[in-house]
Amino acid sequence: MPTGKPKTTEGGPSSVLVTGGARGIGFEIVRRFLNDGYRVAFVATKANYVQRALESLRAPEDRLCAGMVDVTQQNEVERFVDQIRRRWGEITVLVNNAGISPKRVDQKVPWLSQMSQEEWARVIDVNLSGPFTLIRLLAPSMIANGYGRIINIGSLAGRAMPLIAGPHYAASKAGLIGLTRAAARDLAPHGVTVNCIAPGRILSDLTGPAEAAVNRSALSRIPIGRFGTAEEVAHLAAFLASPMAGFITGATIDITGGEFGA
Repeated sequence: MPTGKPKTTEGGPSSVLVTGGARGIGFEIVRRFLNDGYRVAFVATKANYVQRALESLRAPEDRLCAGMVDVTQQNEVERFVDQIRRRWGEITVLVNNAGISPKRVDQKVPWLSQMSQEEWARVIDVNLSGPFTLIRLLAPSMIANGYGRIINIGSLAGRAMPLIAGPHYAASKAGLIGLTRAAARDLAPHGVTVNCIAPGRILSDLTGPAEAAVNRSALSRIPIGRFGTAEEVAHLAAFLASPMAGFITGATIDITGGEFGA
């Protein structure tokens, strides 16, 4: 029977893999897990983002590593996971954070009639198929160990009428909620929990400055009267990864300041 206690890897701390970990919410999740004593691996698609994150975190090599990985490329994902396993042992916590939300030159999202098949497919591949690939890859070792934590980073856009995000992004995040529930059902008997965090408007370098028109409009819809922070999302992720969250699975947890559009 699962003990509910996290496993160590080869005598060391538990290992975490965070996708899209070089900026924004992902970066703060990496920082939080490092502060909590985990070994943390993260991936991103641009070398300069990876290097900047590593320089900012200043963690020793036995606690932090990173790679340039496109989560839509299964061979790249498998190579990186194998590298982490050789270095630290099995990964016990997976945070699927990598996601894209393409905008037009005017920073507006395209309508369905304006969207190409290629635009649609790329967002679905990154935001939904990427998490599926990683869950399928890491779940067997979590099952074997009788313990695991999988945390998917969704969005309010997948829960309510999307007012900022495009249809491809909203569909991908709604799909991620469904994937979370299905994976939670399958993995719960093995001591592995699967949950989704659905952030609202979280101010970061990815969303732009607070004074931007799109952010001013968003702020008017948030009952708590302020934007969320990436650190707050990271705190929630750290809780869901802990033994204290062992009876929470299949859940989608909103972190929106009370916003939940029609």
